[in-house]
Parts: sequence; structure tokens; C-alpha cells
Amino acid sequence: MSAIALFLLVAFFAMIRMRLIDLPLERDEGEYAYAGQLILHGVPPYKLVYNMKWPGTYAAYAFVMGIFGETISGIRIGLLLVTSATALCLFVLTKRMFGHVAGVITAAVQLLLSITIPAMGPYAHATHFVALAAVAGLMILTPRTGQDATPLPRIVIGGALLAIAALMKQPGMFFGLFAAVWLLTQKKVKETAALAGGASAMMGLTALILAIAGVFSRAKFWTIDYARQYVSQASLADGLSALSDNLGPIIRYTAPVWWIALAGLVLLFVRPETRRHALFVTGFAAAGALATTPGLFFRPHYFIVLFPAVALLNGAAVAAVSNLVPMRAAVTGVYAIAYLVALGLQWPALMRTEPAVIDKLLYGDNPFPEAIEIGNYLKEHTGPDDRIAVIGSEPEIYFYSGRKSATGYIYTYPLMEKQAFAHHMQQEMIAEIEQAKPKYIVMVTVQKSWLRRPDSDKTIFDWSEKYVSSGYVLDGIADIGDEGTHYTWGPEAMQYQPKSGSLVFVFKRRQV
Repeated sequence: MSAIALFLLVAFFAMIRMRLIDLPLERDEGEYAYAGQLILHGVPPYKLVYNMKWPGTYAAYAFVMGIFGETISGIRIGLLLVTSATALCLFVLTKRMFGHVAGVITAAVQLLLSITIPAMGPYAHATHFVALAAVAGLMILTPRTGQDATPLPRIVIGGALLAIAALMKQPGMFFGLFAAVWLLTQKKVKETAALAGGASAMMGLTALILAIAGVFSRAKFWTIDYARQYVSQASLADGLSALSDNLGPIIRYTAPVWWIALAGLVLLFVRPETRRHALFVTGFAAAGALATTPGLFFRPHYFIVLFPAVALLNGAAVAAVSNLVPMRAAVTGVYAIAYLVALGLQWPALMRTEPAVIDKLLYGDNPFPEAIEIGNYLKEHTGPDDRIAVIGSEPEIYFYSGRKSATGYIYTYPLMEKQAFAHHMQQEMIAEIEQAKPKYIVMVTVQKSWLRRPDSDKTIFDWSEKYVSSGYVLDGIADIGDEGTHYTWGPEAMQYQPKSGSLVFVFKRRQV
């Protein structure tokens, strides 16, 4: 019966995701897609993509696109499989502790939360991949039904998977730390050593691959040295404000499951049947919460790593109540009503809102739909060996065009930050573009592509204005207005009078 229920749940949410299969890639997805595309063409991470994330999600995108194609739909299908696999692994994990019904409930909540629009769930953020690796690792660590202990080889594999969670994005390391603490509280020293061995082997292998590819020092700078600067920028007040602004809408959209999760935290300790798993469940929840906190930015998609614990607490709550009352079927029925209420709160957004409207609702005038048109134009007007440069934070343009970047600075955010490396980064970006002499330069004026501050270093702006005017001609404009985007290409672009302040300019190098 549980197998049928799982199949129907996965199929239902797959249908929803398929409706959004052509949703334009947003900025982070553009980064992962471009890096994955480069990997498929033999270019290692950190050679033409500078970013502070560890390379796991780049490799995951390369794997997905290698199977389903280097397209938006290919990425969305990969995400569908990742979220479905996460729910199935959670079912197995929960079933071992609380039974089949709790397992199905946990899977159902995970599928619902993972597609929540205020959490940017329809987009293939790194946190989806963190969640899958973490849940799969913990599932392998826990003893199977009827077993008293997990064999050491399985624990080694679990450790490797938990390391992959961190490689997808650094905050994933909290799940590995939780697993180690959980094993040590049970005085399982050998098992803890096996866990550490599996994790160390995976991390060591990754470092070795980066070293062989000749990008280890660059990866170290971005993922450790710069990352340390990045996470120290927000104040506690900024963090609390971001937490309220971004977690609040997520909870409002799925309120019943959050209240039930809170009840589950209490009910865990009521009966011996559930109390013996309380340490694992609460530790898992704490790891998920901690994984959202680095830098105190609390961006909406950061909470995706917390969703598996919230789902597990729902399963635990139903299991605990079922042990307290004689009518277990009634408990499941009441829970089903609460779940349908949570689903109903999202139904109009998920099933009645057009993908383009969802994109604008979440991202405003960010040029994500426009990047498709611009990328296609560049692809048509360049050869495979031509380089392009995007002066702004729109790596998705590189992906759509299928052309290599003239610089590894696919984001300009670090250049605008008040951090020790900002000026050096600007100088390096300038030098790389001048050396590459790109055939096209795309200049983005949208504020959200820069997040420019009053105290930002302005070197890059002064240089780009002089460099472009001296060697390039205007060849295209995307004018992003409230009523839609107007595109002008070729000589007509020189005569066009922009009507908004959100513009993307395309410049072509003058022929010598």
C-alpha cells in the first residue's frame, strides 16, 4: 500500500514540475549550468568560473546534462529526479524508525516543501543536491529493519555521501558533523572512524582531481580565502531581518506542516517507541537549521536543507499520536486534511500561474528570460572559438550561448563588496578581458546584477566605459519594462531610445 501511495505522490509532484519545465534559469542555475557545460567540454571548475562554492553541484549539473541534454528542460528533469529521490530516501529513513505510514507522510511533506515557490523550490539550487546527498548518507548509516548495527562498509559509503553534501555547498558539512556526533553518543568509535574515513576519502579525491586539473590553488582562494571574507559581511541585525523576511513567507504558504513539525518535537519524548529516536531526529533538525545560517544571509533557497527535518518531524508526530490514541486511521485522516490545506495554499501559484509570471514574481526585473534571447543571438553571431564577456552577474548568458567566457569573473558581486580582495578582483577581471579580446561584450545595468553600494570600488565602471567605447559598437539592446521587454538588434540599436532603467547592452568588437 505504501508503494502505491509513494508512486502517486511522486507522479503528482512530477506533473507539477513538468508544468514548469521551461522556467528560465535564474542566476545561480546559470552558474551551475555553465560550469557543468564546461566540464562536459573538458574545462575544469575554477578555470573559467570563479566562485566560492565547492565543485559538487557543478559536477552534478554536468552529470544531469550529460544524460538529459544541455537545455533548460534537461536541468528541470534532473531536478525532478533529485527531489523525488530525496523523498524516497526520506521514506526509507523514516520507515525504519516510525513505520510505513510515517514514512509516506514524511515523503509527502518533503515533496510539497521542496517545490514551495517562496523557497524558490522550482529552481535547481545547490541546496536540493545537498538535501539528497545528506538524506541518502543518513539513510545508509541507519540500521536496516531487523538489524542491530550498520556494517562498516556501509558506514564508509554513508560518510562519502555526507562529504558529497558538503561538496555540493559548504553548509552541507553540518550533516556530516551531526552524523559523527550521533555515532559518538552511542559510543560507536569504530563506526565514527569509518564515517570519517569515507568522508576524508571523498574530500581527498576531490582535492586530487582539482590538483591534477591545475586549479587547486584557485579553488582554495575562492572556496576558503574569499569565502571567509564573504560570510563575515552581514551583521546580526541584518541576519535577523533576512530570517524574518524569507522564512516567514515559506511558513505562511505551508503553515500546517510547520505547526505539526513543532508538535512533533514535543511528541517525540512522550512515548518510549518514539523517544529512542529523539536524539537522531532533533540532531537532524539542528543540522538542517545550522546549514541555513552561514553568513546570516538566510536567502529563501537556503531553507531547502531544513525541509527534510521538517518532513521527518511530521512523520514522527503522526507516529507518536497514533501510539497514544486507539483510532490510528482517524489520526491519518486528520493529518491528510491538514496536508491538503497546506497544498491548497500553494495550489494557485503552482498550477494556475504562468511560469513567466512566477519568474517575475520572484525575481522582478532580473534579466533571466532576456538571457535566453541574448544567448541565442550571441550563439548565432559567433563561432565556437569566439569568446564573450558579460560585465554583470548573468552567467546564464554564457550557458545559452555555448561560448566560453573571456574572464572567470562570471559574477560581479564580489567586486562591489567591501572586502579585502575587491580591488584586486576588479584589476584581474579587467586584465583577463583585455587579454582575451572578446568578440562580444554584454553590459548589464540592472541593479540586482551588481548590488552596487555607495562605498563600492568604481574602477570597473570607469574602465568598461572607456574600453567599450574605444573598441566596440552597440549591436543590441534589451529594454526591460513593466509591460514586457523590447529587443533591438543590429544598426537599429544605435538609434533606439531606452524607456526604462533596466537595460542589457550587447556590444560587438569593431573590425580592424
